[in-house]
Amino acid sequence: MTRPPRDKTVRQNQLIKDLEKEMENNMKSVIAALRLGMVYRNAERLEDAEIAFKYGLELDPLSFEIRLNLSTLYFQMGRLDDGIKQSEEALNIRPESTEAMANIGAALIHLQRWKEAADYFNRALEIKPEMITALANLVTVNVELDDLENAIAAGEKAISLAPKFGVAHNNLAVAYYYHGDYDLARDHLEQARKLGYKVASQFEDMVSAKIASKREGG
Repeated sequence: MTRPPRDKTVRQNQLIKDLEKEMENNMKSVIAALRLGMVYRNAERLEDAEIAFKYGLELDPLSFEIRLNLSTLYFQMGRLDDGIKQSEEALNIRPESTEAMANIGAALIHLQRWKEAADYFNRALEIKPEMITALANLVTVNVELDDLENAIAAGEKAISLAPKFGVAHNNLAVAYYYHGDYDLARDHLEQARKLGYKVASQFEDMVSAKIASKREGG
């Protein structure tokens, strides 16, 4: 008789117990601390994850993987400044990490530090020109910096590389709207919606109003 699949939570709890036991048996294992922290984070046990990652850093302060995972945890907890600090530490260890650069850029967007965010995304793109998330975020940043030509260029490149990336279509729609290209803004909003992105109804109304006004000669 085939047994039914075990509940995901049960499997997750068992994995945590196994990793906790592994950690107890080898208190000097950086890998065990990293794995335990990641599983805690996935289980939404964020404080426990922080303890595990910090313990791992006591064992190896130069662990890039733990620094990067701790930064992601802090972003998840809303501790943006702490997350940025850990990502910067990760960059000190591995200066070519585009993931760390993009993480810092994304956090800086939330802090509305647009110029700094642009610098990090551009640094990442110098190393990895086809980094889709960096391109999509750069659209938003450049719109805020009123650099609409570069915003559109980044968005067009993003969708040429990933035509089914709804976020890029939405961000590009915003850039086209502020550039005065309302039909293109509408087209990319429609594409974003088709791809499953939740388009802001207020922005849709703004685009529709501009198109209607244009047709009426306003």
